[in-house]
Amino acid sequence: MPITAEQFALTLENMTRAWEALPEEHRLPKDEEKSFYDDCQQTCEEMIARWHSGESSHPDRVELAAEYPDSEAGRRKLQMDLFNPEVKDDPFVQAADLKLRLIKYTGPKKHVSAHV
Repeated sequence: MPITAEQFALTLENMTRAWEALPEEHRLPKDEEKSFYDDCQQTCEEMIARWHSGESSHPDRVELAAEYPDSEAGRRKLQMDLFNPEVKDDPFVQAADLKLRLIKYTGPKKHVSAHV
């Protein structure tokens, strides 16, 4: 069965907790802020790998691993399922995505040195 909005919201909440555990200086800068949906390919790969390895703390990780093979096809299927309006437009998913951004992108600005 495809991932549900509730399962994905929990996944985003787990990601937020992981970023909260990092000191702010190790987080990403505000000017790099983006939604999960802006560039989710790599994150989908990481989610699937964690479900398959048992590293994930998600209570449905076994079911999610069974639904999404650790392969290119599995990543594409997960991306398509996450873009389903029943998932993407769910208010709890949107709130969890916003909270993730509010925590993940609180790091210091990256300094760019100018070469003369």
